[in-house]
Amino acid sequence: FAMDTTVRRLDGTVIDVALHMRVAPGCETTYSRVLLSLHDLTERQKMQDIMQRTAKLESLGILAGGIAHDFNNLLGGLFGYIDMARELSDEHSPVKRYLDKSMQVFDRARNLTQQLLTFAKGGMPVRRTGSIARLLRETTTFAMSGSAVSCDLRIADDLRLCSFDENQIAQVIDNILINAQQSMPMGGTIVVTAENHTVLRGRTGSVAYVRVSVADTGTGIARDHLARIFDPFFTTKQKGHGLGLATCYSIVRAHDGFIDVDSEVGRGSTFTLYLPATDTAPADEPATAVRPHTGTGTILVMDDEEFNREIAREMLRLMGYDVHEAADGQEALRLIREANERGTSYDAIVLDLTIPGGMGGKDAVAEIRKLHAATPIFASSGYSDDPVMSAPADFGFTDKLAKPFRVHDMTSLLNRYMEPGRDVTSV
Repeated sequence: FAMDTTVRRLDGTVIDVALHMRVAPGCETTYSRVLLSLHDLTERQKMQDIMQRTAKLESLGILAGGIAHDFNNLLGGLFGYIDMARELSDEHSPVKRYLDKSMQVFDRARNLTQQLLTFAKGGMPVRRTGSIARLLRETTTFAMSGSAVSCDLRIADDLRLCSFDENQIAQVIDNILINAQQSMPMGGTIVVTAENHTVLRGRTGSVAYVRVSVADTGTGIARDHLARIFDPFFTTKQKGHGLGLATCYSIVRAHDGFIDVDSEVGRGSTFTLYLPATDTAPADEPATAVRPHTGTGTILVMDDEEFNREIAREMLRLMGYDVHEAADGQEALRLIREANERGTSYDAIVLDLTIPGGMGGKDAVAEIRKLHAATPIFASSGYSDDPVMSAPADFGFTDKLAKPFRVHDMTSLLNRYMEPGRDVTSV
């Protein structure tokens, strides 16, 4: 006889077990002795829950990724035009003020699409090596400002480095802090701890992690809700959309880490995330100031959406460039070959990665590199989960231009790879 059931241990906790009973050897006729065994299923159940949660996220991620990509394209068109109007408007005009406010709304809309894309199938963070300590200080300070809840930050002096996407991990910490803050309406203290941690992996040895825990003394989470808190669109809040913790789960999973929660109703919750530590040297901090860019020459822009091509064209023309356009990779290759026959070449190329029913940027760049090994070629996409956007150089690109982009995004990119005012042979 065998069945799965639950038992209460001496300390009062209830666990899932597999119960097996069989007649002892030699007692098959008398049934005088029965052997009973109980196997703790806690770890097995946890793994099954993780697998089910992952399957849900992957299926929903396909839908979310497609919707968010199309929405990103629309945002790029709408706010690309607004951004150019803003650049050309008078600094003291009330129109400029309204356009500035619209761009603030745009940033919020872009953040929403990024939440959808984050747990889309195959989402890949753009990682840089560094210490998570500074990020924790900045995020906790911002999240707790103006609140009745204080934060006790405990960061180990010897905290190891991690390879992480700063924006995504900041989103994780921010979501968890906001949840903790909302669980303590009467105030209190949130304890944020960051320390080194080693996880043993049986015969394979050990893995070094940076462990970050966020502990509150709030209302806690009911036991029957714990198994679902990372599910998309599951929420117990009247005004919540249920994306916060699902996004956290997907971000940490995409960083090769894991997240756990321990909670008791009336006593609070502790969310703990583990990020793999690294011995790689930290990356240089990118420059934040964006100086104006001007140049000469001709740039080829390939995109299947006409409004995206028009926006890029107008931005580049404002900077002094001539622009040629292509709707897919085949047309781009034709223009490049025609330029070669005339003895000229493009000074830079922007390629959209995804062209429905046509050649996309990934295939096109492989052919272009056979003709021009040194030309700056930039990958453009609204899909944050595309591996090209995480490591463009691995696929033959010089760098990336994520959609939706604004004037300063284009300016910053060209400042890095195009010398302002240089004399070039244009197409």
